[in-house]
Amino acid sequence: MNKYILKAVLCSALVAPMLTSCELDQFPETSLPTEKSWAYVSDATNYNTGLLAMLRGTCTAGRTVSEIQSDLFNLRTTGTSASFYHNWRFTTAQADGDATWTSNYGTIANANNIINNIDKIVVEEGSDDEALLKKYKATAYFTRAYCYANMVTRFCKNYDPETAKTTLGLPLVTEVDVNAKPSRASLEATYVLICEDLDQALTLFEDKTNTDYSEPNYYVAKALQARVFLQMKKYPEAVEAAKEVMAKYPLSEDKAAFKAMWTEDQGTELIYEPQQTVDERSSMYGVYISFSTQQGTYTPEYLPTQGLMDLYERGDWRRSLFFGKTGAAAGDVIDENAYIMTKFPGNEELKQTSEYEYYNMTKAFRVAEMYLIAAEAQCRIDGTGADFLNALRTNRKASEINATGTALFAEIKNEWAREMCGEGFRLECLKRWGDPCKRMEPQPLAAGFLISNDGYTNLNKSADDFHWVWEIPSQDLQANPNLERNWPSEK
Repeated sequence: MNKYILKAVLCSALVAPMLTSCELDQFPETSLPTEKSWAYVSDATNYNTGLLAMLRGTCTAGRTVSEIQSDLFNLRTTGTSASFYHNWRFTTAQADGDATWTSNYGTIANANNIINNIDKIVVEEGSDDEALLKKYKATAYFTRAYCYANMVTRFCKNYDPETAKTTLGLPLVTEVDVNAKPSRASLEATYVLICEDLDQALTLFEDKTNTDYSEPNYYVAKALQARVFLQMKKYPEAVEAAKEVMAKYPLSEDKAAFKAMWTEDQGTELIYEPQQTVDERSSMYGVYISFSTQQGTYTPEYLPTQGLMDLYERGDWRRSLFFGKTGAAAGDVIDENAYIMTKFPGNEELKQTSEYEYYNMTKAFRVAEMYLIAAEAQCRIDGTGADFLNALRTNRKASEINATGTALFAEIKNEWAREMCGEGFRLECLKRWGDPCKRMEPQPLAAGFLISNDGYTNLNKSADDFHWVWEIPSQDLQANPNLERNWPSEK
């Protein structure tokens, strides 16, 4: 284990959820204090609380960066957030401390702590305490699977069953060993661990009636399984897993309920939404929506492309809820006809000091994704799948699609953009499909509003560009010589 993964281990909630700082010099070099603190169910409860807090941050990390690297958004001239990802010119140095890598390995450390120690607690067989400990262990297995699944699409190539044994995967850390310097496992081995962890979670989550979206449960693990099966090209398995989840989580019954999912962070479509409070917030969508009281107008760094908005039909609920003609400013340039993304309008209950705070809870899993997974996987199997697609589309008041084969698959791709835009799926989708990243047509805004330099509004990256696979942060590469890099050294 290199020193940066180790730091994530030690600084995480392993030492106890209530600690607020990391003092590396207080810990022995060969063991962790938590190894001696597994005696009571209350100990497990504390560590589970810490794990869920870490998972909340992990579910958010990297989502915005991957989205603005894609083809759906344009950067205003005065914007700076992750601009080097937006124009695909990021380097290993600029990726140092990458939030996705760091937060996921820190969370994995918490999960490993629970998995490796929770069985030390002795409880009566068949008791409520035993059921609770099984739930905590299931949550830990789910969390580890989620973190590796989250990273594998960013830091590894697409899964191909024919080459997975010889393709680089991730360093797999399942034990706490401060002296280890793990090399990268194969992509096949990485997915084997993910699938095994999910199998464990699904077995241990015994309560199949629990659909509480505030915590991991059986259906959250099943939803992740559907996502992973799609990546692995296990299409029949992806369809079945998605269908099992779809049967438990109904789509919104009307437009008001659909709107409440975004304004109030609640609704029947939510499978897993890590909870936030006004004092514990982690998801502010300022790159999409922000307001300048000085200028009296909106000032988001990234605006939706015209191409994205043109994908929607006039009566589609999503068109009016996800985008608003509010006007916006880029420095001194103001365009009253600018549309901004209003998909994340801010939950009133999460506002702390200002009405212009735009915090929403991260929707880590919602059932719309399952319809898209089922449609894509079924289309891959036999060219059908319109039933899954149309069930989602008609619920949003879009027209039915009457197509099969290539034409249907094109519509499925568009539906992924319509439904999941801004949520961190787009780059992953383009990569999975083997499509280039050609930025969509921008909004016709005032001169000087958008950055129009080469690589911004006219970005066009081929499917074999090396930036599709993010590089391991350079400090990790330097600390652990056993890690093989993704990019040639000269990059």
